[in-house]
Amino acid sequence: MDSSEIRAETSFIGNGEIFGNISRDKAVNIRFLDITYRVKSGKQTKAILNNISGEFRAGELSAIIGVSGCGKTTLLNLLAGYRIKTTLGDVLVNGKSRDMTEFKQTSRYVLQDDDISPCFTVLETMMFASNFKLESNCSREQREKVIFEILDMFRLREKADTLIANVSGGERKRVCIALELIDSPSVVLLDEPITGLDESSASQCIRILSELAKSGCTVICSLHCPSARLLQMFRKVYAMSQGECIYQGTMEHIVPYLEQFQLECPVTHNPTDFIIDISTNAFGDYQNQMVNEIRHGKVFNWMPALPMISPHLETDDINRTNGEFLSSPSTLARKKQTSWCLEYRFILNRLMQQLWRDKINLSVITISYILCSIVVGHTYCHVTGNALYSPFVYYLCFIVTTMFLFLGMGPVIAAIPRELRYIRREYFNQWYRLSTYFMALVTSQLPIACTLSIISSIILYVLSGQPMQYWRMSMFAAMVLLISLNSQSFGLMVGSSFNELHSLFVSATIFGAMTIAAHQSVHGEDLSTFHEITLYSGFLRYALEGVLVSLLGLDRPDFPCPPDQWFCPTSKAKSVLKLFGSSNVSYIRSVIVLGSLTLLFVIAAFLIMRHRLNFRQLSRG
Repeated sequence: MDSSEIRAETSFIGNGEIFGNISRDKAVNIRFLDITYRVKSGKQTKAILNNISGEFRAGELSAIIGVSGCGKTTLLNLLAGYRIKTTLGDVLVNGKSRDMTEFKQTSRYVLQDDDISPCFTVLETMMFASNFKLESNCSREQREKVIFEILDMFRLREKADTLIANVSGGERKRVCIALELIDSPSVVLLDEPITGLDESSASQCIRILSELAKSGCTVICSLHCPSARLLQMFRKVYAMSQGECIYQGTMEHIVPYLEQFQLECPVTHNPTDFIIDISTNAFGDYQNQMVNEIRHGKVFNWMPALPMISPHLETDDINRTNGEFLSSPSTLARKKQTSWCLEYRFILNRLMQQLWRDKINLSVITISYILCSIVVGHTYCHVTGNALYSPFVYYLCFIVTTMFLFLGMGPVIAAIPRELRYIRREYFNQWYRLSTYFMALVTSQLPIACTLSIISSIILYVLSGQPMQYWRMSMFAAMVLLISLNSQSFGLMVGSSFNELHSLFVSATIFGAMTIAAHQSVHGEDLSTFHEITLYSGFLRYALEGVLVSLLGLDRPDFPCPPDQWFCPTSKAKSVLKLFGSSNVSYIRSVIVLGSLTLLFVIAAFLIMRHRLNFRQLSRG
């Protein structure tokens, strides 16, 4: 970055004027004491964080540094309350035990993964976030003004109308950070925010985070191999090694701190590289000495003399004995959440746009429905005109059932794991309620499912030569629609439980078992209890019965007997049903069971999704 760029940049973001100053009653100082986090590794227990302490203050840009595997991300996850709930140690907010509900309303966590829907432009993505982060009465012009100011800061204005799919990895990372700054949070935690960025972009990113900190925000980053130039912008460094704190303080104090151990930083090293090298035992084993000297992070002598911003304090609440800082509790302002109906409308509109813009996926689904219906209908077009071939109508019913189960289930199973990656950060950062997202997700699938199922069922019904009784056609179309909705809800449940690969494997295994069990090899009166339980253990059997009734039940006209045949035992539809042991099929029972299972699968999917998004790993120790 040349000097002219730096001057222009400084004139724009200098003096902390970009972000409104955070009032003292909203400033957040985070302190953690004696944090220990252990996980099971085979038969042994491994300590990821080992009795560490420390403090991150409002108005400071802090960096957590260390080699890979030292516990940086784990500590950041714990401070954010993301996926980890420690059973040993305390996290204090302004001297008071942390209330996670209040803390999440004022904090934002930018994950290392930059998963954003690729179907929208940068501006559309920012506008979507502003619907939840800004007041609902803000006009579009006001929202755009805020958004473009942030895009200018991150040098993304020229990319405003570019699809996320077409921006670079570094630009996508900057978009992720920009999204969380729309509502000026009190705490921002970032997991390796400059990974994948060039030096100029990384410098710009850190400089903006520094300005954010100057406004009163608590900004904490985990960094991997940062340059000396970038680290000079940080007010505090928290160095870790093997899950322990070996230093916390300013950049300037690293060298005198290490001199206590007769370790002199070479002129060819920057201090942070040197302390990281020491943590790998490159100059000898100083781990225990440094941990004891810093008292696992309880010594603050190497930190800035005073916090840049403190909450309102009474005189007696300030205690600087032995370099320690304690602040009194302060009430964290609760963000007024957007109404449920507005959230639902915003998310539904976004999901519908996403479905419509994914032209390839939409085309594949549409062609699959129509083409399969034409092929199956044409294949069985002659079986209804000859009583000798009437048993093949049973196979037609089975193919119809399995076909629409696959067509309904497949796209959902493929899409849901991807959607979970998109919403993980948004839901954790309190953009919207999970219930509104889930309801919008379910609703967004209905137009395509209903339209394609009904059109395909009519095409198949007509081409296969079924009786032109409109009430029968309507019953068939209704059953096909119910089968599609049932399979979609099943796919939603499975997709919410596993990743893409595992979802496909599990669903195929379950579907294969149901296919085998759905056939009745003997007549109903000869069924054993075990066979009957097996037969009706899967929803595919109920779907098959519903299709059988709509095509072969309800006094279907007889199949015509060929002129050269004097007797046709399968000319009556009841004879075909009896031949396959399906005399006691019931349309009403199929509708009730499939409808109930659809509702059950949807509820189960919501509970599973909520569990996965709210999952906390408990420390074992």
